Amino acid sequence: MKKLFKVLVALVVVAALTWIPSFTSAPALAADVEYVPGLQFVITPYGEWEETQSGAIYSPGQEVLVSYDALRASSDNDSCPSFSPKTEVIGYVMSDNSGDISKFPLKNIDGYPVVNFVKIGSFQTPKCYQQSDTIQIWFSGTGDGCFDSDFGNNYKFPVICK
Repeated sequence: MKKLFKVLVALVVVAALTWIPSFTSAPALAADVEYVPGLQFVITPYGEWEETQSGAIYSPGQEVLVSYDALRASSDNDSCPSFSPKTEVIGYVMSDNSGDISKFPLKNIDGYPVVNFVKIGSFQTPKCYQQSDTIQIWFSGTGDGCFDSDFGNNYKFPVICK
């Protein structure tokens, strides 16, 4: 009889443990999570320049993280000085061809005691210019005429206007 009682108690405990989480649904638990999109500007091991987007970008006012390979604004670009610890990179963003340009600095990753090729920054998406679904972004490095701008066309990424 004691064994039957223990089995019944165990079944009640297991049933209670599987039933209790149903009070809060999974979507409700995830509702507090904010997803921050990102843009990555890299040089592949084969020397090709690539740009990628992670996540949907909404406009205006959403934070967008940027990861940037500083070699793109240094020795690989003829108008730029060689990469060094003093290499600085500034990003620029605007909604389509609005002319309303915002600057944002890209910095070394905190906590690393070495000189990083990767620079990190972020910006707030600008207001959609005439309901344009595109932002343009480009970069300048240390030195005169040192730009990474897709040969003057600027890099373009889709946005969702709110």
